[in-house]
Amino acid sequence: CFWAASPCTRVGSLRRAAMVGAEASRSLNSTMQRAKSSGMLQRTGEVSLGGGATTPEGALTKYSPPPAVPKHLSVHALTKKRKLPASTGNLHGYLAEDYHQLSWPLPKMFGEEKYGHSLVDITDPRHIKDCAGMSKRLVRLSYDQQIIDLEWRKTYKALLDAEHRMATLSTNAPQKSKDLIKKEVDGHMKYLLELQEQKDTYENEHQTVYSRCDDIKRTLKKESDLENLRAHMERRTQQAVDPGSPFWQTKFNIYRSSGAARPGRA
Repeated sequence: CFWAASPCTRVGSLRRAAMVGAEASRSLNSTMQRAKSSGMLQRTGEVSLGGGATTPEGALTKYSPPPAVPKHLSVHALTKKRKLPASTGNLHGYLAEDYHQLSWPLPKMFGEEKYGHSLVDITDPRHIKDCAGMSKRLVRLSYDQQIIDLEWRKTYKALLDAEHRMATLSTNAPQKSKDLIKKEVDGHMKYLLELQEQKDTYENEHQTVYSRCDDIKRTLKKESDLENLRAHMERRTQQAVDPGSPFWQTKFNIYRSSGAARPGRA
């Protein structure tokens, strides 16, 4: 029994217990300081990326739940995710949910090939609403572009037919017939050039949306790369610096080492 032992034995046991408790307390404090420093480094990284402590209250972050957008414009509502190969030029569009849910969306025969891939594939909560607006714009552009493309194909076919009839017209044909066919060819050519100009306009609008998607993805990639670098450097520091070092109790300041002025100060 502990109390039956000699006074020296009891004093020695109490001292050992006190030493173990003090060492455990120091270890816990060291761990807490390291964790605190880790959080400070992370917050500093978020500040350098434009988030964290500088984010206005209520603003979205990359960890926020996705904001509510119409279901047909939401990437999270997709039951299947299908993309065209990158060689087709469609780098950012998923096939819209209508082509999975509806039996015959108009026109399905061309939609799966080209026009149906109108849902922007960015899932970061900070850009969900912006991407939903771009998806809506792509849907509208695809609807109009289908009409233009169909009319362009019909006109081109009529032009080829008129040119063939003009090329195979007999040399003995009346001048009136030659003039009529020439007028028909010129009319088809003029209309085809107008349609081609409209096609180019719609294509430029598509490229504007895709350029915006490229910018967003570059920003997200840069943010991810910086976060990975921060985590890597933090792990290296934790492995190199002893847990009991005063380093972990030093407040981290990104402006102290470089001597740079704080934002907004001279």
